[in-house]
Amino acid sequence: MKNCLRYLLLMVALAACTLRSSAVTPVGTDTLYFYDSWEQVINMTPTVMMVDPVFDVYNPHELYLVTGNEELDNKLMKDHLAASIGDTWLISSYYLKRHFKGAVSSFDGLVPFFFNDKLAYVTHQGKMSMSEILFGTADDYEYNASNFDIYNIDFLNRVVKKVTPEYLSELLSDYHDLQMRYEGMKDFKKREIIMEYYFKYIDRATEDIMRPFILDLVDSSPIN
Repeated sequence: MKNCLRYLLLMVALAACTLRSSAVTPVGTDTLYFYDSWEQVINMTPTVMMVDPVFDVYNPHELYLVTGNEELDNKLMKDHLAASIGDTWLISSYYLKRHFKGAVSSFDGLVPFFFNDKLAYVTHQGKMSMSEILFGTADDYEYNASNFDIYNIDFLNRVVKKVTPEYLSELLSDYHDLQMRYEGMKDFKKREIIMEYYFKYIDRATEDIMRPFILDLVDSSPIN
């Protein structure tokens, strides 16, 4: 389970190379499943399904359902906690804004998220580099696959925080050896180093028998 988070992150990075800001219909017969509680998410027991969904992809970290009925689109995204299609999981930004504090105001639509039974995080488009701001990108509709940030979901304190060097050091304080190794890195502020040590944190925390499960920290009943 602990390696699932890394695998899914790689999938998003690859998808970021091809997704564009237009209506996209998945190839083949795909089914979108909806979940109304964390218990359903963890146990992968959806309540509703939709065959061959269509998405409006603003960027790889912000998607919207398109059914042809705007009222239904909003209802589907607001009334469910999360959705999955294939190996991709999406969490409702409306759910995050209702139930968590912190950096949730920057999320819209359906947001990619990754989880195991103890930890979860979401990804969001990172800030453009100075060269992208000054000269644009090779394609205005394409995004740099590596240019995204990770936001940790803290279920205990009900807060979502961007994984910055300072916050990562705080997370690693429970595992002093990792904290010391991270803080001793010359390039500890670089995105790739932050990600590397955040994943080390995920591995360690997942194996930590003293760490509570997500279901120990949330209401198991459906959100509605």
